[in-house]
Amino acid sequence: MMNDGKQQSTFLFHDYETFGTHPALDRPAQFAAIRTDSEFNVIGEPEVFYCKPADDYLPQPGAVLITGITPQEARAKGENEAAFCRPYSLAF
Repeated sequence: MMNDGKQQSTFLFHDYETFGTHPALDRPAQFAAIRTDSEFNVIGEPEVFYCKPADDYLPQPGAVLITGITPQEARAKGENEAAFCRPYSLAF
């Protein structure tokens, strides 16, 4: 972002939820992010992306209870894993 010819510093705060207890090994459920300026004022709108669970994958009940994201919600709002990864990789 440009301001008076100078590049403005921003921060991207993000959260990644999975359908299991080990984020590096389990399937994605949701990615959310919000960008702020150096004074922590929100820039733009928050981004939230859901990932459809595969038909042959059973989420861990404990993860669903912690995140509040049900497989039904992710299936209704989300995209397959390949499509899910595209938009948030551009956020960085």
